[in-house]
Amino acid sequence: MKKSYCYIHIPFCESKCKYCRFASVWSIQKIKIKKYLEKLITDINNSDKKINRLKSIYFWWWTPSTLSIPDLELIINNLKDKFWFENNIEITLETTPKKVSPENIVWWKEIWINRISIWIQTLNNDSLIEIWRGNKWDTIGALDNIKKIWFNNVSIDFIIWLPHVKKWETKKDIEYILDNYLFVKHISVYMLEDHYYPWNWKEVSISEDDFLWEYIEIKNFLEKKWFNRYEISNFACDWCDCSHNKAYWDHSDILAFGLWSHWFFDNERYSYSDKFEEFYNDIIIKEKLNENDTFLEKVMFWLRTSWLEKNIYEKLDNKKIQELVNSWYLRIENWVLSLENKGVLVQDFILGEII
Repeated sequence: MKKSYCYIHIPFCESKCKYCRFASVWSIQKIKIKKYLEKLITDINNSDKKINRLKSIYFWWWTPSTLSIPDLELIINNLKDKFWFENNIEITLETTPKKVSPENIVWWKEIWINRISIWIQTLNNDSLIEIWRGNKWDTIGALDNIKKIWFNNVSIDFIIWLPHVKKWETKKDIEYILDNYLFVKHISVYMLEDHYYPWNWKEVSISEDDFLWEYIEIKNFLEKKWFNRYEISNFACDWCDCSHNKAYWDHSDILAFGLWSHWFFDNERYSYSDKFEEFYNDIIIKEKLNENDTFLEKVMFWLRTSWLEKNIYEKLDNKKIQELVNSWYLRIENWVLSLENKGVLVQDFILGEII
């Protein structure tokens, strides 16, 4: 039986974050939700039978919890009817703090959801107001609700370089959460890219130099807390790495359903459009990766997640590599090439130079 990981894109949000550029609409459009679910279920039931077993299910975008419990249960039940679930299947639901009520936690557990990912971004109220994301007490209330009922595998996500957030504040927020909520086993620390950044935010944000040091301090702190960095932005306790993320970086087979979803199967990548009309008309983009494409992608993923062994980096631009080593962006040690701390922030540039 062929195994795969499964990704479900739910493009409905309670409200759009100010910097958001992704395929989503406000969840008040209930008619769209009903039509979308019908199409999603049809696609699941008509999917290729080459895949028999699922190792994980990941409900993505930021607020798939805007769906009702019956809607989520319907999706999971149709997946279960179509595929065999591995005994240790990981089912992740991304959610906003407001949706983490005692009632929802109980229901989520009953419909097989065993991992929650909460997009916190920051505990700075001024920043949350600026980015249209509620307030810090929503987050504290959500974590307190989980503490009462207990949910053993919780991931929280932060973004560095948000407006009004002071130097070292993100690190202090993470320290506070880990000191008070032991069920948090995974932390993501994302860096908001410059082209998503409104020009006026830079006036009320930390400097780019402080941005780097904030990330380094967070990384060092989390490692002392036994959170292993298994990708540039992702840290986890033992056995709590996100299965879906690792599958993506490992070039594992991934099934995907929904608007703007991307899947990978037998060295071919497929994706739906980010436009509803094209999604409903089954317009799919197909890309066959040749040997060179696969090699370059693996270089990118390996550098993000671990290192490049000598037999790999010798095939790249070694003159550029040495220049970047001399400039403290890359490090060669014990015959492996890896990113230095300051290389993390410019890893896309580094890849462009050495490939």
